[in-house]
Amino acid sequence: MAGGIQQGDMARLLMQHRTTLYGYIFACVRHHADAEDILQTTTVAVMESVGQLRDEAGFLPWAREIARRRVLAHRRNHLKEQVFDPELVRALAEAAERLDEREPANPRQLALKACLDHLPPESRRLIISRYDPKLGDAELLAEKFGHTVQSVYARIKRIKAALRNCVEKRLEHEAG
Repeated sequence: MAGGIQQGDMARLLMQHRTTLYGYIFACVRHHADAEDILQTTTVAVMESVGQLRDEAGFLPWAREIARRRVLAHRRNHLKEQVFDPELVRALAEAAERLDEREPANPRQLALKACLDHLPPESRRLIISRYDPKLGDAELLAEKFGHTVQSVYARIKRIKAALRNCVEKRLEHEAG
């Protein structure tokens, strides 16, 4: 296949970027077995799509997009409760891409950081703990914070809504 990436090169690129892809997938699903399964389906999809990539420089963003789609499919097919919504998966992909390119954070992320800093300490600890792979499970959080599982879910929902409102207000203020 003239001008494109050869299958052997694609396998080398997959091995070279395996850790980065796995890290992104694991950040989305927070379960090693699921992350490995998704990485495998991503690898198969990448190898089957070898003709779509024209140069090695675009490999990682391209492969990460395939992984993102596999994560979303996994969420739809295997989880009863959506812990991460598609917007959050997209945001994680963008954050990973920025780290690769060493780009500065965008205004939305800066606003989110400022809003997180203004949360009451216990709310900030709860929302940060929610995305900690060691403590993200609602039962562990309930135990750590001394609440029922239902109240943890309710508090997280309220915190997310407050953060969303805060970010929007900050962005509107900066734009206006």
